Amino acid sequence: MVDYICQYLSNVRERRVTPDVQPGYMRAQLPDSAPMDPDSWDNIFGDIEKIIMPGVVHWQSPHMHAYFPALTSWPSLLGDMLADAINCLGFTWLDKGSVPRASSPACTELEMNVMDWLAKMLGLPDKFLHHHPDSVGGGVLQSTVSESTLVALLAARKNKILEMKVSEPDTDESSLNSRLIAYASDQAHSSVEKAGLISLVKIKFLPVDENFSLRGETLKKAIAEDRKKGLVPVFVCATLGTTGVCAFDNLSELGPVCDAEGLWLHIDAAYAGTAFVCPEFRLFLDGIEYADSFTFNPSKWMMVHFDCTGFWVKDKYKLHQTFSVNPVYLRHANSGAAIDFMHWQIPLSRRFRSLKLWFVLRSFGVKKLQAHVRQGTETAKFFESLVKSDPLFEIPAKRHLGLVVFRLKGPNWLTEKLLKELSSSGRLFLVPATIHDKFIIRFTVTSQFTTREDILQDWSIIQHTAAQIIRQNYGVHYINSGDGAGVPTTIVQPISDAISNVPQLYLDGGKYKTPSRKTVVQPKKLSVSPSTCVISQQVKGQEDPLDDCFPEDVQDVTKHKLTSFLFSYLSVQGKKKTARSLSCTSVPMTGNLEQCNPKAAATDKKESRANARVLSRLPEDMMIFKKGAFKKLIKFYSVPSFPECSIQCGLQLPCCPLQAIV
Repeated sequence: MVDYICQYLSNVRERRVTPDVQPGYMRAQLPDSAPMDPDSWDNIFGDIEKIIMPGVVHWQSPHMHAYFPALTSWPSLLGDMLADAINCLGFTWLDKGSVPRASSPACTELEMNVMDWLAKMLGLPDKFLHHHPDSVGGGVLQSTVSESTLVALLAARKNKILEMKVSEPDTDESSLNSRLIAYASDQAHSSVEKAGLISLVKIKFLPVDENFSLRGETLKKAIAEDRKKGLVPVFVCATLGTTGVCAFDNLSELGPVCDAEGLWLHIDAAYAGTAFVCPEFRLFLDGIEYADSFTFNPSKWMMVHFDCTGFWVKDKYKLHQTFSVNPVYLRHANSGAAIDFMHWQIPLSRRFRSLKLWFVLRSFGVKKLQAHVRQGTETAKFFESLVKSDPLFEIPAKRHLGLVVFRLKGPNWLTEKLLKELSSSGRLFLVPATIHDKFIIRFTVTSQFTTREDILQDWSIIQHTAAQIIRQNYGVHYINSGDGAGVPTTIVQPISDAISNVPQLYLDGGKYKTPSRKTVVQPKKLSVSPSTCVISQQVKGQEDPLDDCFPEDVQDVTKHKLTSFLFSYLSVQGKKKTARSLSCTSVPMTGNLEQCNPKAAATDKKESRANARVLSRLPEDMMIFKKGAFKKLIKFYSVPSFPECSIQCGLQLPCCPLQAIV
């Protein structure tokens, strides 16, 4: 089994990300009842690939971009294995009396210390530490952020009801509870709504600003309105890194309002919390000093196995008064001196979760975890740059951390169809969201093994699928963007060793780029006439004065190689033009000049393609475009600018303007 796990994680990139099964697929493969006699391990092991794996979504795949991460790591895996081997239920410390009622002190002691480590790593206030002279708070590991939010709301509810009881001692608690109301933004996670349903506390979801952030004035206005209705505000859930677009509520504004109005401020940083190990991301924590509780998931981005959720409170006794049920069989001699986490949660029993977290923090250290977060963020930036380089797509919300949201310009059904086609392919996994009535697609960098090559591959799939949808529904007509602007399109066919026979969409005007590195493209079909220039289109109201029409005798350039077509084009009808006059970009070329000789016959297809690719072998250091590299043009060879096609020069800058036709 250990070998199988190693092989699975090593080769997960090769698996289809999403399963191709129907509901109930497993029913026919399993007997109606459990076996009466023991089955052999060989049979059980063989059924893993046969029965289980066909129905698995591979969350560790580099092409899994649907949800926020659920990462794994070897230290965490080993920690979970050891915890499962020990299999203790660490709900209390240990009684040294004559009748011991032992649980497991190591469970509690390690968790307290690791939670203090984690709080310091994230830059949380001292009030959240177990071991601080001025603190009455601390941290505990819960199963999920959903459970942590419920625990915080229940504690806030209990505390508020006790306050109300002072002035209304004869009023039933259920009546007091019916007047309570809590707040969150309309971008908050669904678990906030579920917590309200369980606690019977009304939840009001408040509108956000243009950055999808809940602001202080909005909260203040809602509180005033509800007080006039006789309601009692009790709780605010602020989100740092919303599920939809990874937006951040404004803690520096919400905190003072909660403090002045006597509301419990709970912070849900389920995904984004891991990023706070990097000081540059802690600007979102401005106002954290007002928080009564804070929660995030190491099981998302910190490479700790699920389940593992950090939850901190500034006053542990407010948890005790909510959850303390202490029958005689659970009491012990150290009840006053030791922490009993059974009073900090809904269940009694608890797993030894701190082992895997301890293993991860020690194995990677703070610096490696910081590098991990920065790498994921930079990879998301790279994907964002690819989307921005394509005029057919838009990014309707600012990117934060590892989440990019995008959509096809135009009506929602285009993006819906794109997502449906991508999901059915199984090659990558994405999920939707809706903001401002716009249907969007979420793209999260989830795996620590995701490379830029993986991102390029996924982006190529997205582009190709979008091209098919546009071609099927619009042909080469205009696509209307959200503001009514038309986007002219032309379908061309890419030629690549890795990608073949897949239609690709290119913008007229030469602004669209190839999806993969060192890929040259070929027009699918161009219909031209002297009066209508196919390759000269208006882009943003401007026209290239140096562009000219193809002559009538050149009806299909797909029959021409780059060199022969280029030089025949420059010399037809006795009209001489230089390559320099048509060039939009001049860069130093590598390789043998004879490879670009128009008189050289290309007899071998592979050799011809290899020769043509000399145009794509550009210097990796793209700073030449930003310095004085063009001053001595006599040292450069020029390549003519044709709007339909382009060559991608490297992974760092997917927007190289160098263009050619092959």
